[in-house]
Amino acid sequence: MIISQQLEALHEDGYVLVPDLLSAEQLQACRQELSQHFPTCEQLLADPDGYAKAARTAFFPYAGPILNEVSAHPALIDLVERLLGTEDIRMGDCVLQAKYGTLAGGGRDQNLHNDAWEGSSLVYPSERGIFQRIFAIVYLTDVTTDLAPTHVVARSDCADVPLVTETGLASYTRDDYPWLYEAERPVLAPAGAALITTGRTIHRGSAVRAARGERFALFVNFHAAAATWQRSRTFVSLPGAPEGPAARRFMSDSTPKQRQLLGFPPPGHDYWSEETLRRVGEIYPDMDLAPYVRASRAPAGQT
Repeated sequence: MIISQQLEALHEDGYVLVPDLLSAEQLQACRQELSQHFPTCEQLLADPDGYAKAARTAFFPYAGPILNEVSAHPALIDLVERLLGTEDIRMGDCVLQAKYGTLAGGGRDQNLHNDAWEGSSLVYPSERGIFQRIFAIVYLTDVTTDLAPTHVVARSDCADVPLVTETGLASYTRDDYPWLYEAERPVLAPAGAALITTGRTIHRGSAVRAARGERFALFVNFHAAAATWQRSRTFVSLPGAPEGPAARRFMSDSTPKQRQLLGFPPPGHDYWSEETLRRVGEIYPDMDLAPYVRASRAPAGQT
């Protein structure tokens, strides 16, 4: 559970670090599953030709079940519901990212920017509760000053900065906004922590400065179902490919609340009938449909 003081810090500063989102067991399982997506820095350096085509991003759903569970972490769902004031929320983009030491590329420094506008909304972003977009970076390795910390600018230091600049972008260059770079702060975090921001938070990714080492992180964002104009740039909808093994496993193992993040009808929804219950059971034979069956049989107002 993310506590009230952390929510207050998010409202006040535009960001908050939750130091212990993942348990030690969850973190260890995530690290084991990461090997199915990315090599370590040492593996890259030992066999650069063999890993020449190694990906540095991977998209939900992932090869292992724990990374999928973390993407729809109950504490994140609870946080977003409280922030947006609705239980009908959706997952947007969900991406795993690998960054490596300078001997293996190092990555690059981004310009400061916000995520409320660029590439994720069809209209000008609102700061009202239900219409916000909430972002989380779940760190799967330690983040130090040399291992690509995210830099953030507190709301008090950017109150008059426009969400969309004169160039029509949501990005701020050093030449045009030097005071923002003077105000930015790197977020250092232990593995298992999560950085929570809103779409309006000004921030940037940074390069790895260490010669060796890696930073693995999971990026996921959420919005209210009512904000239908929100767009996802990378998320591939599960309902379009229910036959995929990773998708089938996630849908079977997740809770009704987690499935709802993807647009799956919740228990008590008018969609559910004797026929749809039977057909969904055929698509996902390992799914526990009992919550949907119970709600469909309940009298009106008691679902």
